[in-house]
Amino acid sequence: MKKVIFDCDNTMGIDNRDIDDGLALVYLLNNDEVDLKGITCTYGNDSLEKVFKQTTELCRRLHIDVPVLKGNGSLDMLDYVECKFETEESEDYLSNKAARYIVEMVNESPNEISILATGSLQNIYDVWKIDNSIADKIREIVVMGGITSDLYFDGKVMKELNFSVCSQAAHCVINEFKNLTILTGNNCLDIEFTHEDLDKIEKIGQVKNKFIYDKIIKWMNEFKEMYNYDSIVLWDVIAAIYLTDKNLFEDNYVDIISTEKDLLNGRLVLGENGKNTNLPVAKNASLINQKLIDTVFK
Repeated sequence: MKKVIFDCDNTMGIDNRDIDDGLALVYLLNNDEVDLKGITCTYGNDSLEKVFKQTTELCRRLHIDVPVLKGNGSLDMLDYVECKFETEESEDYLSNKAARYIVEMVNESPNEISILATGSLQNIYDVWKIDNSIADKIREIVVMGGITSDLYFDGKVMKELNFSVCSQAAHCVINEFKNLTILTGNNCLDIEFTHEDLDKIEKIGQVKNKFIYDKIIKWMNEFKEMYNYDSIVLWDVIAAIYLTDKNLFEDNYVDIISTEKDLLNGRLVLGENGKNTNLPVAKNASLINQKLIDTVFK
């Protein structure tokens, strides 16, 4: 089994907020190949306080007996659709319980812990500041975030909301951590979750995790209001599926030369003599969604 720590900005349960972190958590819990060692909370989709509250509530509902730890940093989400926010990065990294937990777990089991990071990278940055040797001891770190070009839904731009909320952390993780894979927004964009996928869940009959199905329908309706688009992209779930089923993806190694200024907009700039990093691409979008359906609902 793969030992995993999930670092996320889960907002499942908050109106007009993405559900992909929560769905990724349910996917990991229902995957027999994953030994979930902890959930660490960061900001991104909303404030750290709201993320921690929603995550602990989701864990209670799922009867999860896994450590849930709150990270550091402050974000005030002013406009979710327009990606307007104010942040305050905490300099007191030693007080970051989430980061300290990751350091402890990796040092206890070097080269055995995989990290899935799907929100701001503040906690992972604090891990590096506490003990930079951790960057070489993590089995792998899979990150969802970053864009190589603008993302469009029905002609409307969707702004990047993971690297941009803590660009200094993103720059550190990209350049300092070994065994890094990034699932970019662009490479996830073609993996749309559609009403046909909902129909596949309905045809199962007595599905497990029925309330998750209801959350998906609610988010699809909200997303339709925001972007006038009928389908959704389950960004963080795609990263979770990459972590467990790399055979569903093609490797795509590039050199990243982004500066912190580039990352203020989540922009991954590609060039020569940069940090060689894998930005994998799904072989078949329908197989990704089917993996989710089979794991979470059957």
